[in-house]
Amino acid sequence: MSAFMKFADLLLALAKLLTILIVAGMVFSVLVGVFFRFVIPIPMAWPPEAARFLMVAVTMIGSSIAVRQLDHVGITLLVDRLPRGLALALYIVGSALIMVFLVVFIWFSARLTLEMGPRQISSSLGLNMIVAYAAMPIGGFMMLVQQVAALVEAIQRSRAGASPFALETSAATSV
Repeated sequence: MSAFMKFADLLLALAKLLTILIVAGMVFSVLVGVFFRFVIPIPMAWPPEAARFLMVAVTMIGSSIAVRQLDHVGITLLVDRLPRGLALALYIVGSALIMVFLVVFIWFSARLTLEMGPRQISSSLGLNMIVAYAAMPIGGFMMLVQQVAALVEAIQRSRAGASPFALETSAATSV
């Protein structure tokens, strides 16, 4: 399991780097679009399309970061009051359902990418749509790896006596 966790940590670092680069590309694209539309009144067609493709990519890859760091919205008011064993069981069931969804998502998004991508060209950029569609199965795979890693960490937290749903306990909840 240690090798898997090292792989997940490496993938997490890669996701953080890619997120920074993609957001920088998106900001550049939007700034170019604004500059050519409003400063030089010659609008360009490619910046909005590039920004949309990059937005999808940053959403898919950035979600893997949120999965691992437990940054998605979660209301744990009731499960925090349950015995640790039952809370862990609920976490495991929830994680299993998420993993099933991600496997199905990866399967269908990979099929879309490989079957439809080669037949389509983006209108403004002239890119093969495989480039735009690839963010879905790649992001789904990254989320799946991080979900498994988050589950391993939740089991470790639960064994240590903490809630599997929270990375750290605050002083307010222990009062």
